[in-house]
Amino acid sequence: MRRSCIRTAGFTLIELLVVVAIIALLISILLPSLTCARESARAAKCGVLLRSFGLGLHAYMNGNKDYIPGVNTSGLAVELAQRESGAAAALRDSRLPTQTYDWMMPILLGETEFGSTRAKRMATLINDFQCPSQVGLKVDELYGPGLTASADRQDFTQEPAILEAAPLSYLMPIHFQWWGQELRNFVLHPGSGGRPEPIMPQVSSTGFAVVHFERYKSQLSQVGRAAEKIAVADGTRFVDAPPDYILDFDVDPSPNFFGSFCSNGGWWGGSQAYGVRRNSINWDGDPVQAQNPAALGKALRWSYRHGCNTRNTEPDDAQGNRGSINALFFDGHVGRLNDRQSRRIDYWYPQGARVNAPNEGLTTPEQGYIIQ
Repeated sequence: MRRSCIRTAGFTLIELLVVVAIIALLISILLPSLTCARESARAAKCGVLLRSFGLGLHAYMNGNKDYIPGVNTSGLAVELAQRESGAAAALRDSRLPTQTYDWMMPILLGETEFGSTRAKRMATLINDFQCPSQVGLKVDELYGPGLTASADRQDFTQEPAILEAAPLSYLMPIHFQWWGQELRNFVLHPGSGGRPEPIMPQVSSTGFAVVHFERYKSQLSQVGRAAEKIAVADGTRFVDAPPDYILDFDVDPSPNFFGSFCSNGGWWGGSQAYGVRRNSINWDGDPVQAQNPAALGKALRWSYRHGCNTRNTEPDDAQGNRGSINALFFDGHVGRLNDRQSRRIDYWYPQGARVNAPNEGLTTPEQGYIIQ
């Protein structure tokens, strides 16, 4: 008998290619949504971390006569310890801030275990309190002059957690730490021991006199409307000059300006963390005149780190920046701000400060505008 042939079911090549094409199409549709969902989750975790900072900040201020931690308050302990105990011994005191401008460690003491060396303490602040959206960003090198000025530089050159670390994730606007020019002769400490000269406050620098203030002290009662003043925000500093644009990290215990914990704020176009390319157009349609040669907008993608497309773009101007930042306000609430929203000048300076160079900002207020 002749055996009958039975045709087995299967896909033809054309059918298989169609299925593959459909799967590829579905993946291309779904992947951006998954990326956005993951970034949304990271941004939410970042906001929770900032809210915890807000609780610590208010606890510190409540226990210290309303003063904001920083260079003229908690940072004073770093200067005094180096005078009284010698720099090397003082910098190994686990109770001291890591820098004079360090606002983080004072609000975390008692809640976080810090190492015996300053390098280990800095590593804890960087790694344990890192914004989830900044994971993967690494510092290229330690800032040379800051490392040289440090009596404990060997600790930093031998600390793997520092050498492999990212930059700090969050910055405080410097003008809430600096005091007004009229208080430059105020004596913070009369001096003692081998260093009898008095310690004076760090005041609003004439070198950064785009916005000027006279009588301000770093106290919550003097910042203005707390719900409209940014205490801490997403931000990445220290992009070195062209052509390399190296991302470095300052470990100097007593820096002249900012340190690793502060920034000039989001309104000024020359800010390393938030600044833009010179002559790019601001949100009022005017060219931005400020320029920091070490910035040129290169940190925008790292500071404005939240958003679906921020990891694949390198904006250098406000109009092209599609990212956003999380910001903790002095009243304790956290807000998500896009580029336009974050450029409101009143957010970044104490109430009563005067604008001297309105053409250097990301909006253009009137000459002599008084911060509200």
